[in-house]
Amino acid sequence: MDKVAPEFKIAYNNSLLEIKLAGDWTLDSELSAARLPDKFERELEQQFKQNSELQSVQITMDQVTAWNSALLTSILSLSELCEQYQVKFDMAQLPLEMNRLIKLSSKIPSRGINDHHEKNFSFLHNVGSDVIASVKDVGEVIKFISESGVAFVSMIKGKAIYRSSDTWLIMQQTGAEAMPIVSLLNFLVGAILGYIGAMQLEKFGAEIFIGDMVGVAMTREIAAIITAIIMAGRSGASFAAQLGTMKVNEEIDALRSMGLSPMEFLVLPRMIGMMLMMPLLAIYASFMGVLGGALVAYALLNITFEQYISVVVKSVGLNDIAAGVFMATVFGVIVAVVGCQKGMSCGNNAEAVGASTTSAVVTSTVIIFISAAVLTVIYGVLGI
Repeated sequence: MDKVAPEFKIAYNNSLLEIKLAGDWTLDSELSAARLPDKFERELEQQFKQNSELQSVQITMDQVTAWNSALLTSILSLSELCEQYQVKFDMAQLPLEMNRLIKLSSKIPSRGINDHHEKNFSFLHNVGSDVIASVKDVGEVIKFISESGVAFVSMIKGKAIYRSSDTWLIMQQTGAEAMPIVSLLNFLVGAILGYIGAMQLEKFGAEIFIGDMVGVAMTREIAAIITAIIMAGRSGASFAAQLGTMKVNEEIDALRSMGLSPMEFLVLPRMIGMMLMMPLLAIYASFMGVLGGALVAYALLNITFEQYISVVVKSVGLNDIAAGVFMATVFGVIVAVVGCQKGMSCGNNAEAVGASTTSAVVTSTVIIFISAAVLTVIYGVLGI
């Protein structure tokens, strides 16, 4: 079948510009050589400039035998011209498929060279926007925490719907699989504390108290904080990425359509796994930190392992261990809730998933340090 050459006719009727298209508007060699799309766009722009009373533009494609992106590009340019000159663009006569493509393209944000200048607002505007965004984020986190609490209560009552296998898997990922990195970093932190303490205590002839310093510091706070930061970057980011990807793929909406609560089915296993594993990891991390201090004490101060451990046992009490375990449990809840909240509230593209993952790590870390400071003050007031 021979192709019909593309052509267009433009008629000006009162305030309406009628454009009638005919022929084969596909991107082939003949069309490219004729440069018809460029001619079409130049003619339209001239009409806009000449007719100041133009209020509406309408396109009819009854005589178009075929079309593809060549015609769609020209029509998109026409819609931009209409927007520029504040003229109504009537798409009622266009094919349904083209209507859908035009609407889809309009949803994609443009990234022109002037975007940076458009966002160059005043300092007060930026501060205000950041404050408003922070308030909204706090509101979303509070709402998410309340929903998590409801899901946790439902679990206690035996009414929550989730898979126990998911909980065991999360416990494995946040527990046993995290032990190597937890061991290494806490051992090094204990060694650093021991080295700093050795340099200072040696001045006063109190080298033996290095075990006291390292043991109390690791069991009460340092082990829990270091482990929480590790888990925020490891598991919290993983939770945000997993749930964010599920949202992009509309799997969370699919769960809701099946009558399942995402808070129970997705968030609850992660929260339980972190709450159970973080105290155990903190105890193990304290032990590794004490070992790191023992290595430094032996290497620099010639303190035997037996002497070092005896000092640690005498100085570290059950209240120190309980304080560290409670702090680690709080940190575990923070990491799980923030990671899941950022994943569930992310956008619907890959860039949003990456942003939510980064935000989960940063937010968790900030809240962990704030919580550690608050708990330290509370422990001091209560005399723990």
